[in-house]
Formats: sequence, C-alpha cells, structure tokens
Amino acid sequence: MAQETILTNFKLKGREILSSYANFTLEGEMSARVLRGKESWTICERNGIAKGTSDGENEAIYIDNDKAIASIQKNIAPLLPKKIVIKTPADILKACEEFDCKLVQGAGPNKKVWGGNACLASSTVFFQTLLKASGFKAWQVLAPKGMKSFTLPNVAFNMVCGGEHVPGTKQDIQEMFFFVMNAKSAKEVFATGTKFFRQFEKNLVRDGLPTGTAKERGFVFPVKDNFEGLSRIKECAGQLGLSEKDYAIGTDNAFSEIQKGEELRGSGMYDMRFSGLGRKTREELIEFDYSVVSSASNFVTMEDPGSETDVEAHKLMNAKYGDRVQIVIDDAAVTQLRFIIPFLAAKERKDRAGNSVLIKLNQAGTFTETRLATEVVLGIADCAVVEKFLVARNDLQKILGELAGLGVPSLTQALANIKKGGFSAFFSHRSTEGSSEFLPYMPLLYGGVSGRLWFKAGAPNGERNLQNYNPLIRAEEEMREAGIKTVVAGFKGLPAGIKIPAIAG
Repeated sequence: MAQETILTNFKLKGREILSSYANFTLEGEMSARVLRGKESWTICERNGIAKGTSDGENEAIYIDNDKAIASIQKNIAPLLPKKIVIKTPADILKACEEFDCKLVQGAGPNKKVWGGNACLASSTVFFQTLLKASGFKAWQVLAPKGMKSFTLPNVAFNMVCGGEHVPGTKQDIQEMFFFVMNAKSAKEVFATGTKFFRQFEKNLVRDGLPTGTAKERGFVFPVKDNFEGLSRIKECAGQLGLSEKDYAIGTDNAFSEIQKGEELRGSGMYDMRFSGLGRKTREELIEFDYSVVSSASNFVTMEDPGSETDVEAHKLMNAKYGDRVQIVIDDAAVTQLRFIIPFLAAKERKDRAGNSVLIKLNQAGTFTETRLATEVVLGIADCAVVEKFLVARNDLQKILGELAGLGVPSLTQALANIKKGGFSAFFSHRSTEGSSEFLPYMPLLYGGVSGRLWFKAGAPNGERNLQNYNPLIRAEEEMREAGIKTVVAGFKGLPAGIKIPAIAG
C-alpha cells in the first residue's frame, strides 16, 4: 500500500494543442505540491482531450477553445480544493467526485455554459494528478483486498472502414473489427493483432487494392458490398491458422448516418445509400443487421444497430437477437446516466435497448460521470452517488418517471435490475489526445471487479492508437510481477445469456 500523500497548492490552466485529426483541441495542465513522509516535490501533469467528431446535443457540448481556456481560469480553477489527503485509492475517487459534482452543478445543461471540453480537460487531469502523486496504479484503484486475478479487456482492432469514413464506398457499416479471443495475455493479443494487420495489408496488395487507412487506422479500399470486409477478415484469420474459437468479428454500424433528416426519422425509415440497397423500414433494417451477425458463427458484437433517435430499433434488435450478439448502445446513450439507466433497467429483454454500452469520456464530460456510467452498466454503482449526480444535473425526476413507465418503482430497483442483467462496458477512443495515456485507465480500473470489459482505440498502428494499447501491456507486466494472475476476457466477456455458435457445446 502506498504511503499517505498530501497535496496542496493546486494550479490549473488550459491550452490548445494539435490533435491527430488535423485540428486543434484542448489540454489541461495541473501542478500541485506533494508531501509524502519526509519528501516533498511539485508534480505537473497534462492531459489532452480529443476534439473528436461527436458533437451531439445530448452529450457534453464543446465550446470554442479560447472560450474554454478562459472558462477554466475563471470558472473551474477556483473550485480546486486547498488540500487533499490520500491514504487509500478511495480517497482519490472521493476527491474527484466532489470536484466533478461542482463542475456538473456550475457548467449548465450538458456543460454548454462552461464548456464540456473545459470540464473534461480539468476533470481528467485532476484525477491523473492525484493518481500519479499517490503512487497507486490505475489497476489498484478498485482492486479488492487480496486480489489474485485480473481481467484485461477484449480489444477491438478496426480493420475495415466504410460509411461516411470512406468516400465512394459501397459499405453502409462504418467499422468492422477483429478480436483475439483465446489469448493468454494482453501481449499475445497485440502480437496476434499486429500480425493480422500486416497480413490484411498483404492481401490488399495481392489484389491490387489501396492500403490507406482512415481515422481509426482501419483500411480504406473499394468494397463491392456490405459483406466483403467480413469475408476478408475471415480469410485473413484462416491464413494465420486461427480457428473460430481463437478470434471473433464485430461491427460498429453507426446507423445514425443512414437515417439523416426529419423525413427518415419521422417515418422510421433508413436509406442504405452507400451500398445502393435503398430505403428500408426499421424492421427490414434489423433483419439486415441479423444477416450480418449470422454471416459468421463467431460474430460477437454490433454497435448502433439503429440510429441515435430510434430507440425502438435498438429494442427490436435486442428483443429478437439479444441472446445471440452483444448489442452496444453508443449514439443513443452518449455515456449519459439519464439515458443508460432507463435503457437497461427493464425486467424483460424486449424493453431494453441493448445489453452493452459504449463508454466515452468526451460524451460524459467529467471523469466521475464516466466512472458512474461504467459502474451502472457493470452493476457495481453506489446508488447514493448516482442519485447525487442525477440531482446535480436535474435529471432525477425525469428518470424516475421513465422508470415508472417501465414498471420499475425506484432508482435502487433500476440499478438492481441492471446488475442482474449482467451487461458489459465497451470503452472507446475519441476520449484522449496528444501524448495522453489516460484512456487505458478506464478498463484498468475495472479488471479486478468485472470480466465483462471491451476496449477499442483503432487498429494496432499509429502513435495515437498505440499510446492507448501499450499501457495495457505495461500494467499486465506490473501485475504479474506482483503475483497477480491476468487473463483476457475472451468470450466470457460477453453479456450474460448470449450464446455464440462458435463456442456452443
């Protein structure tokens, strides 16, 4: 256990930095005086946040960088505590909870007054400063006493891009993933992932196709339909000698992109304009989704099977196929407790919008809200803390009304229902930027208390992606040196009740 640490004289500022998406974004910088035993020093930490491409009105709203920098100085820095004493990791979380709740209360609806970017840059660098000063590792923060084993997340390697990422594509699906599912270590996951990426590239060269990559470093090449990318993933796995139990396939459909405009949204129709398949009803779209799922016996996860405004499509997918595939809610939930709780709290599967939630720091706007969203999904949240933040956001009464409509009488019962459901958390990129290694903290916080963890930060290439992956390898080494067994989630990381044909029997 780390020695007692005392932090004082906190200072915070924001600055602009370049992002890897050819844009400027925001970085928070914090310094503090640290006292531990007879030693004292000044710590300085920085964390850059992603500009990203998600700017939905229901998530944390970013403001212009110059205004966000001014907001940090005027509104947020004065809220910093005078002194923090850290004896256990719980003290770190408590301090962040108190600081972040002040941000929620002051920043306005969806943080549009103070700026979601100003809040997130401040919140994340505050947690990072406390963690680094304390000497604790991220994987120790929630670790139970005497922890003997730790679960590392399944990693989604983006391999094939489509949709709006790729001009001229005939693939409506935005991303297609390759997962290593039978590895004995995180290092083995990345060893296989890098081999797979290089083999996929060789196959494209063989076929006279371009080998360029998109934002998440997945390959961009002309496909003939929605299934070619999936076929190429299977081909590549076969070339590497991987059985259906060794790997898995998944997609991020991002189907908000094919239901744009009031006409389509109002009628519940979708325009599969990239593939040329034309308009489809909600019911027809769900059957298309299932044709993708059933194209491989080891297909395990599908994100955003419907648009962000079409919760009924998500519920229909979950009702019909929630026992076959992980259905990840992203655009409809945007890492907001006010959506996540009613989406998952119903007793019957047909009334739930999915069985997994994508977790993005930039959508929530603070570290603590992101943490609470994760813990609600995993069934380990403290109801009192959840209620505290819902009250701070003025969301509690709205949620209670929605829960009553589902036959759920209280927030306590809602969280109990979610815990019983056995859902999974899927941590995502577009949360950190610059030289930050903050994003891996999120899955590393929970590997000691849950095995239903997934993580994506793009293909296994490009510095921005690797700064999110390499910390998992280092953490694994630290734990093994400490005598803690580490395992990779694999198929056991799926939500409860899902039956995958590749591992049946």
